[in-house]
Amino acid sequence: EPFADQLDDAEAELLKGAFKRGGAARSPTFWANATYTKAMIRSADMQGFQYLATTTHYEDTPKSSCGRLNTAAAVAGTNYYAVASAQAMQDVFPGGECCWCGESGPGNGHGSGTAPMGCLQCAKGRFIKQRPYDQPVWGDHEIFHQDIRIVVADICPHTGNEVWCPPHVGSVNTFGSKNHFDFANPPHGFDNFYFAFTPEPCPHNLFDRLDSMSQC
Repeated sequence: EPFADQLDDAEAELLKGAFKRGGAARSPTFWANATYTKAMIRSADMQGFQYLATTTHYEDTPKSSCGRLNTAAAVAGTNYYAVASAQAMQDVFPGGECCWCGESGPGNGHGSGTAPMGCLQCAKGRFIKQRPYDQPVWGDHEIFHQDIRIVVADICPHTGNEVWCPPHVGSVNTFGSKNHFDFANPPHGFDNFYFAFTPEPCPHNLFDRLDSMSQC
């Protein structure tokens, strides 16, 4: 493995704990005290996809906000990755308040820039070779050259994730993004890369499985 890749891998490993839920990098204080430059994304980098999201990684959970879904079991044996979408992307709740069984609302969509990605909604996208903060990305990993399919199985609430997960339709996170995905178990080579995506219907067999597992 090239030395530059080894350095990148080592840095990512050191930061991994900071970016997980409850970690330092979820707090505004971390970034207020950090020296960084927001990255710029060109329209050509979107590769024809409709929306752009920042990304982080948490851990699989046996009881998610989408009806107590087990995020690992939800996608086991499929080519889908379970994600938690930002609160702004699923801002309609049966109980009136965050965070149980969130659905995308009438305000989500192109007019707002906030994608409609509530519980049990799917999308296809690709990772972009760029983090939201200006830091070199060494190597040309496979993750940048493959379609990634995701399904929303949880929520990334604004409270506790103020840096990454916007609270309302049209609002932005610290890096200016209106969309964010927290990957429960991301693909190999994952880091905090931008993710360009387009919502699409879930396959019938996947939706039926999730619908039967969820208590929403």
